Amino acid sequence: MAEDTYRYSDLDLDFLPNPITRDVPLKYDVEAVKRSIKNLVFTNKYERPFKPEIDSGINRLLFENFNTIRVVTIQSRIEDVIRNYEPRVTEVSVKMTDSVDRHTIIIDIIFRVRNIPQLESLRIELQRVR
Repeated sequence: MAEDTYRYSDLDLDFLPNPITRDVPLKYDVEAVKRSIKNLVFTNKYERPFKPEIDSGINRLLFENFNTIRVVTIQSRIEDVIRNYEPRVTEVSVKMTDSVDRHTIIIDIIFRVRNIPQLESLRIELQRVR
C-alpha cells in the first residue's frame, strides 16, 4: 500500500507572475504554512470576510508600553490564533525579544507542520517607523 503524502499549497501573495508561464506562482508545504502563519499574525478583527473573529491583536498591543506582561500577552495571542486557525500546525511556541536601540521587536515562531517531522521556524521583525 502506498504511503499518503500530503502536499500543502497556497498562492504567493506577492502576485508576481512567473516570467515564462505568466501564472501566479504557488508556495508549497512549509513555505505555504509560513505564509499562512504570517498572514494570521497580521490579521486584525473584521479584516477577513466570513471570519471576522480572527484577530491576533498584535497591531493594538505593539503601541502599548512594552513590559513583561505585554510580551506574555502578545505571545499567547499569537499562539492562540495559530492553534485555532491553522490546522496544518501541530505544535507552536513563540519567543519575543526586543531591541530598544533599533526600535525593533523580533518574534520567533517555532512550529511543526503536520506530517513533516522536523521543527520549522519563522522570524518576524516588527520595526517602529516613526
